[in-house]
Amino acid sequence: MFKFKKFSELPLRRIAYKYKVLIGITLFLIVAVVSFGTIFIKSYIDRNRDLRKAELVKDAENMLNSIENSLITVHKYYLASENNTKLRYVVENDVDYSKVSSITDAGDILDGGNIVTDYVANYSLVNFKTDTVLGTKGKYDINEVKNLDELTELYDAYKETYTKNLWVYIDGAEPDKYSKEYRTTVPLYGLDLVLFVPFSEVTPYALEVINIDMSQIISDIRKQLGENQQAALYTADGKLIFSTDKEFPNQIEMEKTDINAIYSTKNDDGKKVFISAKTSSIAGLTLYVANYSDRIELFVNVYYLIAFVLIVLLLFFGATILFNSIYKPIQTAIGEIEKSSDYKLRPGEDELQYLTDSVKKLDSKNTSLISHTTALFATRIYRNELTNTEIDQYLYRLSLSNRVPSFYRILTFVLRSMDDDSPVFSDRDKSICNQIIDKITEDCGMKEFLPPVYYARSIVVFISCDGRGTEKELIEKNYNFMTQYVYNTFGLNIGIGISSDYSDIYSINKAYLESVQALHYGKIDMGSYLSYYRMGAGMDRISFDSDIEEKLRRALRRGDKEEAYSVVDGLFEKLITMDVSRDNCVPVLLQLVNGIVLEVQTAGIGTNVFREELRQIYPVILDYNDLNRVRKYIKFNMIDPVIYHQNNVLDSQSANIMTAIEKLVEDKEGNISLNECAESLGYHTSYIWRILKEEKNLTFTEYVDKYKIKYAKKLLSETDMTVGAIAEKLNYTNSQNFIRFFNKMEGITPGKYRQALKEA
Repeated sequence: MFKFKKFSELPLRRIAYKYKVLIGITLFLIVAVVSFGTIFIKSYIDRNRDLRKAELVKDAENMLNSIENSLITVHKYYLASENNTKLRYVVENDVDYSKVSSITDAGDILDGGNIVTDYVANYSLVNFKTDTVLGTKGKYDINEVKNLDELTELYDAYKETYTKNLWVYIDGAEPDKYSKEYRTTVPLYGLDLVLFVPFSEVTPYALEVINIDMSQIISDIRKQLGENQQAALYTADGKLIFSTDKEFPNQIEMEKTDINAIYSTKNDDGKKVFISAKTSSIAGLTLYVANYSDRIELFVNVYYLIAFVLIVLLLFFGATILFNSIYKPIQTAIGEIEKSSDYKLRPGEDELQYLTDSVKKLDSKNTSLISHTTALFATRIYRNELTNTEIDQYLYRLSLSNRVPSFYRILTFVLRSMDDDSPVFSDRDKSICNQIIDKITEDCGMKEFLPPVYYARSIVVFISCDGRGTEKELIEKNYNFMTQYVYNTFGLNIGIGISSDYSDIYSINKAYLESVQALHYGKIDMGSYLSYYRMGAGMDRISFDSDIEEKLRRALRRGDKEEAYSVVDGLFEKLITMDVSRDNCVPVLLQLVNGIVLEVQTAGIGTNVFREELRQIYPVILDYNDLNRVRKYIKFNMIDPVIYHQNNVLDSQSANIMTAIEKLVEDKEGNISLNECAESLGYHTSYIWRILKEEKNLTFTEYVDKYKIKYAKKLLSETDMTVGAIAEKLNYTNSQNFIRFFNKMEGITPGKYRQALKEA
């Protein structure tokens, strides 16, 4: 029958301790290097892409501004030209070819007068008073105009809106230059500036139609395009005017609701393409600019490579120190035992087992045992676990009674990460703190009554003094030394809190609490610091009120990580800046944790969603020495996993939420924005947007537009409301925008739609 081997019989169990340590540290080092390399590369790539995005947004703004400036110049020129007497003469009089100079002068003015000529493809002066047309192709009778209906429709638009000048984009093609219709067709294709003249009269009787030369606009844009960039220009109705690349329009998602922002898609190769979209106030033109380059250079210069190599070498150096710090005490103990004993370590024997056997034979006053017991005594006295009688017993057994100093201070060291978002790992802290303790003992000259110990995720140091403050010089000297050592060795900062002078050995716990309180007075928002206890400081009080708790719980329910972080950061900033005492901080922190736990339980999630069990979380809160580290701990171990869980739950409720969206849009008659909808339903805007895409394959704007069209048709067919009244009810700023919207969606103006219904 098969029998399981005992653990002591397994090969790994018989490996020497130093090789076990070496294997463990090697595995740790591999994981650390791989993890660091991954984080380094990812952060660099993200930063590189963020810079490219910012540059892309700026390029799009510059190109759009260039277009707008050109069109504004054209607009201003033709507005000013209406006051020109030569042009007014031709408008107000039926000038025949006997007055060629008048016609020529007017034509020069309409052509741009060498000021905006580059941007004018064609011009036409359509005079309904004299029934003539003066344009780029000469002068002819208005009855000969082949596209007179389109001109009449433009004139009718003025009657409805009373807008005396406007930009329009008319989709169409230029007639064949060799056809009979070419000369008598007023150019309306593409982008046009339409001015109703005379401007001074209430009812103008003539139109100036300035047909813009888009080739010049396109040329200006091409000159500004950078390497790996493409551009496309669209009308307000989403029609393509031009594109620098025939494939680029396929990459543009026209349904994007947040136009003036940057977004990404993928090209045919599966690479990410960043697109910046900017909308002009002139004719509603939208410019899309894309960056197709997805090439990322990890080391753009030698300094990044050197930095990476140095950090990897630092990890190896740290691993070496860690190996020595773990194995050196064992090796030292074995050496001391072998000096005073005939019991020698056999080759291949487990060192820990050797020490276990040796300790049983050593005298009770063995130096190593006394040192360990002294450290235990120090830890218990800091914890306030000993009565005065028990303290006296320890002093006697450890032969410390004659070494009690006249005065002393307690120093508490805490490690501080330079990255506010990095999580807290207590095991790593303990390892680093033990190395620092060795450094303090060996190099700082602090041979004290009590040894430095690791307690409550910090280093606690006992300092003898004379009651006159002369020890401050030694403290500050060693502080500078330790700051440099910790930063150079571990890449961390340190905070040190120092108690006031004490002479009563039974008040060590009180002095320790003062040193912890002093940590709160330092510059805990930047670098390393040294802070002395101040009498009366830290008396400000703060509470975790119901409003803060409700905001946090609501953010957790909505899966809104940004809002949850904001609530927690706001609370901790108050605790930090107001010098709140430890006695007041602890209840507030416990209320914060309890609020998160309560929301998790109320939502039926269960506390197993946290990264650590509750029995491990609460001691971190109770034993804290650095509020910034507690903040990071709560974010990483509690908030992040809850937000992740809630987002998964919300994704499963999309059908019900879609029903709620439909009802809300109907109740508001389409007069509602994406932000208002999200606020009313209690969800984030990005979540509402995602639901509509999944359920309807529509953006929020498209969905509302479809509802408005349906509602507008109903009002046109069932009521006698004017077009202007319907536009106002649907929340349009003017009837012209409503007419353009209706025509875009249905291919017919509202007035013609109503007329068609009556004739049917």
